[in-house]
Amino acid sequence: MKKLLTAVLTLGIAFGAQAETWKFASEEDKKDVQDIYAQKFAEVIKKESDGDIKVRIYYYGQLGTENDIVELAANGTIQFVSVGTGHLGSYVPEVQAISLPYVLGTDEKVTRQILTSSKTIYEDLAPKFEAKNLKLLSMLSEGEMVWGANKAIRSPEDFANQKIRTFTSTIPVETYKTFGATPTPLSWGEVYGSLQLKTVDGMVNPIYFIYNAKWHEVQDYLMFPGQQPYVATVSTNSKWFKGLSTEKQAMVRKAIKAADAAAYEYQLRINKENMDKIMKERPDMQVVILTEEERSRFKELSISLHDTFYDVVAKAYSSEDEAESRKSAQRILQSLIEEVKMVANY
Repeated sequence: MKKLLTAVLTLGIAFGAQAETWKFASEEDKKDVQDIYAQKFAEVIKKESDGDIKVRIYYYGQLGTENDIVELAANGTIQFVSVGTGHLGSYVPEVQAISLPYVLGTDEKVTRQILTSSKTIYEDLAPKFEAKNLKLLSMLSEGEMVWGANKAIRSPEDFANQKIRTFTSTIPVETYKTFGATPTPLSWGEVYGSLQLKTVDGMVNPIYFIYNAKWHEVQDYLMFPGQQPYVATVSTNSKWFKGLSTEKQAMVRKAIKAADAAAYEYQLRINKENMDKIMKERPDMQVVILTEEERSRFKELSISLHDTFYDVVAKAYSSEDEAESRKSAQRILQSLIEEVKMVANY
């Protein structure tokens, strides 16, 4: 009997040893778009592995800031990470092409096609992630970026003396400087208190996130500038991924495809629903949709940011690589712009 018990326990340990846990860290919280993405990813991995692989999801702040979780994925402490392109500039300078205003536009169908199947992104930009031991798996839109403020902003002059919370990469910071504001980079957990205390005057994010973070409680105006979507990236540790079996790699790709679709449908729905909730809770909220003429001034200012992007990329590399890095950045941005035009006119 004793021998039988020992055998059963040994067998149980052996079976238990087969189970794996993959860690997926997001910059967002429960019920945000990146959470829906991670949940669907985990669901598919569990199903495809017959329950042998579990995906543990970590939310904002559990493992540190946005930059912290990127570092954890790059060094292999966690396997997967999702963060916005606006937080990746210090790791992959070229990804800031996605953060340039009025490049992707705000047509959700066009954006989705570009972010999931762009040759520029997955053949030209993705190798830049590999250099940081990150494998880019996908990108997704979380909806149009909306300006929040306590006054109407229709022109660059309206941005004067306005401290606007931005993301931590150079291009988002330079964008609002160019638009006439005073950019203030903050991690999102600091934003509500800063808006409430008026140490910052405004912010920029998709509607669904503004509502979930309760920022609509401390802003009086919401502006739709038609500027760009909030774009999130999903990456894995490159060395770890290459060490997976062919079957597990295929499993990851299948889960990514399913998560892409789930997050896309969710963000379309939740942005509309949360806008309705904002107006119900704040019937005095002023909503401003910039006219094409008003947008044209911001579009014109945005062109100068292309050179800023080239400079940022060039300076991120050693002096002997600066010229080639600048040319590479130019190729990536111009190729991306052409792809967007082609898809939009198809």
